[in-house]
Amino acid sequence: MANVLRDEGFDVVAVEDGGAALEQLRGSSPPRLIVLDLMMPGMDGWDLRHEQKRDPKIAEIPVIAVSAAGKLPDADVHFRKPLDLDKFLAAVKQYVQPSRRRK
Repeated sequence: MANVLRDEGFDVVAVEDGGAALEQLRGSSPPRLIVLDLMMPGMDGWDLRHEQKRDPKIAEIPVIAVSAAGKLPDADVHFRKPLDLDKFLAAVKQYVQPSRRRK
């Protein structure tokens, strides 16, 4: 997903698991959107979302959840894998616009 978004001109910060994501979210300027894979090692997407909602600094960041199994009921948008890339990119563009032109 990160490569697809980068190819479309979005600035992307990708991390390996929920713990690293939470650290990134709390340690920097908050992003305008979180694309959250629910099935991650360590802290999964459900636990990350729970922690996100408890932190006022990052609680209001919209979330697009992606999963092959399961659903995040309070995500702003939810996609099942395999992704329909056109619909996914359209959903992302509801929240942020690419920062640079496509190659």
